[in-house]
Amino acid sequence: MTNFSHQYSNFDGPGAVRACLRSIDWQACPLGPPAAWPSELSAVVNLMLNSRFPMFVAWGPKLIFLYNDDYATIMGDKHPGGLGQRFEQVWGEIWPVIAPIAADAMAGRSSYFEDLPLMIKRDASVQRAWFTFSYSPVAGSGGGVGGIYCAVVETTANVEARQVQAFQLHLSDTLRALTSSEAIVAAASESLGRATQVARVLYAEVDDERGTFYIRRDWLAKGALSVAGEIRRLDDFGPQVIARLRAGHPIAVADVFTDVFTAPFASAYRAMGVGAMVSVPLVKGGKLIAILSMHSDVARAWHDSDVRMAQEMAERTWSAVESAQAQGQLRESNQRKDEFLAMLAHELRNPLAPISAAAELMERSPQDAERVRRTSAVISRQVRHMTGLVDDLLDVSRVTRGQVTLNQAPQDMKNVVASAVEQVRPLIGARNHRLTLELPPETAQVLGDETRLVQVITNLLNNAAKYTPEGGHVRLTMATEPSQVIVRVIDDGIGIAPELQTRVFDLFAQAERTSDRSQGGLGLGLALVKSLVALHGGQVSCFSEGANCGSSFSLRLPRFEALPEPVERRKHPRLEAADANERIMIVDDNADAATMLGMLLEASGHEVMVENRSLAGLKLATEALPAICILDIGLPDMDGYELARRLREVRGLERALLIAVTGYGQESDRQRAFAAGFDHHMVKPVDAQKLLRIVAGHSVLAGV
Repeated sequence: MTNFSHQYSNFDGPGAVRACLRSIDWQACPLGPPAAWPSELSAVVNLMLNSRFPMFVAWGPKLIFLYNDDYATIMGDKHPGGLGQRFEQVWGEIWPVIAPIAADAMAGRSSYFEDLPLMIKRDASVQRAWFTFSYSPVAGSGGGVGGIYCAVVETTANVEARQVQAFQLHLSDTLRALTSSEAIVAAASESLGRATQVARVLYAEVDDERGTFYIRRDWLAKGALSVAGEIRRLDDFGPQVIARLRAGHPIAVADVFTDVFTAPFASAYRAMGVGAMVSVPLVKGGKLIAILSMHSDVARAWHDSDVRMAQEMAERTWSAVESAQAQGQLRESNQRKDEFLAMLAHELRNPLAPISAAAELMERSPQDAERVRRTSAVISRQVRHMTGLVDDLLDVSRVTRGQVTLNQAPQDMKNVVASAVEQVRPLIGARNHRLTLELPPETAQVLGDETRLVQVITNLLNNAAKYTPEGGHVRLTMATEPSQVIVRVIDDGIGIAPELQTRVFDLFAQAERTSDRSQGGLGLGLALVKSLVALHGGQVSCFSEGANCGSSFSLRLPRFEALPEPVERRKHPRLEAADANERIMIVDDNADAATMLGMLLEASGHEVMVENRSLAGLKLATEALPAICILDIGLPDMDGYELARRLREVRGLERALLIAVTGYGQESDRQRAFAAGFDHHMVKPVDAQKLLRIVAGHSVLAGV
């Protein structure tokens, strides 16, 4: 190639473009040798080459393209081949946009554009870029326009930064009012898709253990193929890609058919219509949970802003989804709690109605002994029912707060089942159920609290009986494994809806199982079962095929291997009422409660004195020296603890039997009562039979 640099000294000097200009065969170029160029072209080229601002010149009817070093960075791999070529050949991909602007300049009209977006092809890929530039006509030697002079700056980085900020604001505004997880993902996917002008944005949930992902939803540009609802294998898309996602790193692939990591798996991408992609992972607890991907149907060079917007969308979306789920769970919990409180009010009002009616009837017919006996029986049954409701509430509260201590010892689960069946048999019989037991021949021993284990099995059997129509079948099976004892309670009752099975053991959830509350109860049994089983190191689960398909509850407890010597239980002889009557003092500021309790004790042959104030009770006890003092704790002038301490200091009352009666039944309340000098602690409403046995027992011991 002939060197024509001597023909034009302005090509001398530093710079890559000058070096290229010196090497061009200008004889073959429409511009001809530089020495023959018109002075106007020479002047503008000289100005351009000596500038540090990106510039180009397009000269003559064919708009031959010349540029400087700073513009060469915009050219990418079009440099140096673009020097001396026709403008429309150099920038053919954007010529339909540029041609009218160039025509205006050649007609003598200047133009200015700020942040004009163009899809340009450089570095072997098509990419979106923005430019601020002006086209100015340059006079030729004949007096007309000889060419175009352009000063240009690429503003892609600034525009993308503003777009990311605008996208962040738009996304925040869009997601702020949404409360549904589905709506959040849909709105965020659409926002990202439109901002990045991709063909598809999809959200996939990953089952990393199975190596699959489920495409929950996708947003599509017009004409794009939906893949929502499909399940795909992770490894079908390249182990290196998935490994990077598992490590928590986003990945951008400009061309899945040539990328070293994705090309061997091109068929999987082709089946989804993917030519280029950006994927952002969600990793929690070291596991890949979800993937957000945006796809182009053709190869595309991704900018940092594309990846940043995808990451921003993923982070904000997942945060919004978690918040929406938490708020939804809170709303659902509050709703269940409200339903529970309404049910609790209903359950408490039910026994109050017959109690109120019975009391009024007794007042009207006090001389009718048979009617009084029958109404008293009604009151006793309803009070026991109300006491059971309150005990259930307190029991589940203590257990769920971890305030229960297990008295653990080796237990044969067959004995536990026998005790539970004994308790539930009246309900089974009342509903005419057929109860079948299938127990193993070998010992099924666990380490646990006998009372609590009986409570667990009883609750499961009660639950089965309550929700199985009359004449149904309840079956209890037990099996042993080397490390477990498995108990199943199976019924052919009303079943459990699939959406309820995941939370049937939660507090307040069971009230939804059926609108039929004819069996009563607060629906706390299964929550109590779950907590007690967990305290024993076991697990409980349920299964039902749906409405009217019955239910199966499975209980798994660790098997106790060592078989210790059988321990003979301590026998507690039943104490019958003694012949001797006792002098008993009752102190309770609830006058009705004190009077009724006094009447009960008097009916058993005891001498009873009643006071409603602590100081009056202390004075009476000092004078009368009762053998037994029954004291309320919540007294107005001096609480029962202090009264008990003072009574112990009275000469002659050192051995008196002190019984605390209170509405507080926590273990801490019991310990405080014993520390104050009480011998017994009873929770209101008082179990009358138990109180009479305590009094009778004191009479027996006092006579020894």
